[in-house]
Amino acid sequence: MSEEISIKEEIVKYLDAEPFTPFSVVMVSGDRYEVSDPHQVAVGQSVIIILPRSQAHQLLRQSQISSIEVHAPA
Repeated sequence: MSEEISIKEEIVKYLDAEPFTPFSVVMVSGDRYEVSDPHQVAVGQSVIIILPRSQAHQLLRQSQISSIEVHAPA
């Protein structure tokens, strides 16, 4: 029996990690959203909100997230 992976749980796990490691949220469309600080993300029931420093906020449907890519520590 395979284990179902919840995107929401994965994102929360990376946001709460100590030390925090930046990651990217990759959408089914191929769009990528960089998360460089855990305080720039809000996790809802079915959406993720990313608040980049230099752009307007992004509202992402969890069902449209393809993967999470964790960046290598500097």
